[in-house]
Amino acid sequence: MAAPSGGFWTAVVLAATALKLVAAVSEPTTVPFDVRPGGVVHSFSQDVGPGNKFTCTFTYASQGGTNEQWQMSLGTSEDSQHFTCTIWRPQGKSYLYFTQFKAELRGAEIEYAMAYSKAAFERESDVPLKSEEFEVTKTAVSHRPGAFKAELSKLVIVAKAARSEL
Repeated sequence: MAAPSGGFWTAVVLAATALKLVAAVSEPTTVPFDVRPGGVVHSFSQDVGPGNKFTCTFTYASQGGTNEQWQMSLGTSEDSQHFTCTIWRPQGKSYLYFTQFKAELRGAEIEYAMAYSKAAFERESDVPLKSEEFEVTKTAVSHRPGAFKAELSKLVIVAKAARSEL
């Protein structure tokens, strides 16, 4: 039987390197938190990335019902240049009436953002808010006063690392 060729060993090294790269991809961090009614402004914040490079802060006020369990999921790309923050109610639709909301990012600028009145649950799909109900800036997604209809169940944000000035 002939010894493996140089191409064989190159393939083995490349496969091992690829496996290391896959292992280096950031797994999303998901943290549960309570959304509390009562009309008082509350905030929930989490950091992610090397040296806690990125922060996502959800600030809100809501009315009606009792506390709801929500989640915030954060993830970064392998090169730490992109960041995602998803805030949602895993059971789908929230029964609280939001008088305001704002999701702010630190360390990144928003490339895509969407707000939903209903989050996907079982066989149902996400239901997006109308574009006039919320606004997106470079670093925040927030309700638009007078147009927001008080229904929120999910926010999805994708951002790119902010460039630091030299």
